[in-house]
Amino acid sequence: MINQAQAHATAARWLNPEGHQGPPREVAMQEFDLGWVVWAVPPPPEVDPQTGQRRPPAEVGAACGVVDRASGELTVWPSVPVDEVVRMYQHKHGAGSAAAPAAPAEPPVTGPGNTAVATYADPSTGEETSLARVSAPGQPPAEFQLYDELQRLGVHPANVRAVHTDLRSALLPGGYPGDFILRTFPNATFSCTEGYGMRPEERAEGVAGLLRHVEMMHQLAGRQAPPRPHRVPVPQRVEAAPQMRDVALGKHLVEVFGPQGVTRPDADDLATTQLPEATKGTLIWAGLPAQVPFFFTADRPEAPPAGGLFPDVATYLRATGTEAKEQTLATLAGYVRIGTDGLYTLAVQCTAAEENQNLVGTVWAVQPSSGGGRFVNRTLSAYFRSLALLATTRAQMQGMDPYAAGAAVAAFQEQIAAIDSWALDDDSNWWSLVIEQMWHGLF
Repeated sequence: MINQAQAHATAARWLNPEGHQGPPREVAMQEFDLGWVVWAVPPPPEVDPQTGQRRPPAEVGAACGVVDRASGELTVWPSVPVDEVVRMYQHKHGAGSAAAPAAPAEPPVTGPGNTAVATYADPSTGEETSLARVSAPGQPPAEFQLYDELQRLGVHPANVRAVHTDLRSALLPGGYPGDFILRTFPNATFSCTEGYGMRPEERAEGVAGLLRHVEMMHQLAGRQAPPRPHRVPVPQRVEAAPQMRDVALGKHLVEVFGPQGVTRPDADDLATTQLPEATKGTLIWAGLPAQVPFFFTADRPEAPPAGGLFPDVATYLRATGTEAKEQTLATLAGYVRIGTDGLYTLAVQCTAAEENQNLVGTVWAVQPSSGGGRFVNRTLSAYFRSLALLATTRAQMQGMDPYAAGAAVAAFQEQIAAIDSWALDDDSNWWSLVIEQMWHGLF
């Protein structure tokens, strides 16, 4: 029996065979009792503030396949609606009759996570020494755990000679550990057992390869392998969460982060910005989390970013140095920075074309060098509410086994979708990437 990551990897190989010309085809999937329907979707336009376009989720592809849950075999089916492919597959394999019992639903299970190993010169003896740290539910990424322990041992980062990880350190929201270790260990060489790239099929391949490695090592040691991960698909229809007014949101943020963990900007500081009135109201009445480690740090009056407090993103990027094109910067002049996720700038869109006025007030993560964007949330209120839920969920996940952690992540992604139906409508969205890494067991 295979899991979703392995099914995705199989589909990616089918859609992108050796010798395929042109950009890689992206895999879309829909799970059902016997496996996954897979098909190619046109690559979405870059999630860029410059485009101002939203992408509806694809439901029918030009070519359909089915990856069988039991055998892992992929078969090709006619180009018809997905529900029809499911019906035909169930009928062919004897699951279409009323007498056939439905396959029991697999419980959600998180993945194998990551291990980070540092080789360094012992500060007292000079001898080469190794230190390993493993990711776990609710804990920091393994790379950050490694750094913290090296600091505790008195090891200077410059004395770290090598860093090896099971999965390539991610360049994704959630600490951007790949960027972190490159900046932190200037003299180290870096290696990994499996890749973990920027595309979902690359990450699925890496996790599937790591699973094979983990299972083989447990078999050689005569030990039972950890449970196979099972990722529950993002729910397509979720009842919207009750609206939360700004004052109620402010009380909720204080409950989660504490009185000192919430900052409220001065109304005068906001008056001269181009922020929408609804966004200003959220900042004044609810405030914003001062810091959610690895995910968000608010800009502060006592230490404002380049360009000042609440600058437009173009001004900020020009002040810090950027390779973004002038056309992109002209667009980003209509975005206002509120903080950072550790690498990208978190900003609110304040202007949009007449036909895209529903994008005013949306939250984006803007890449510092290119100015490219990654969609985060429909409103700033939804973003702060989701951050509070993330902090609460991760605290509860500490010490959980893969089954309990899987149930927690499944509940979390459903609640995120209920708070903001836009947040998970594309696998390249900010929240989609955070939740994907939670499924993989990375934090």
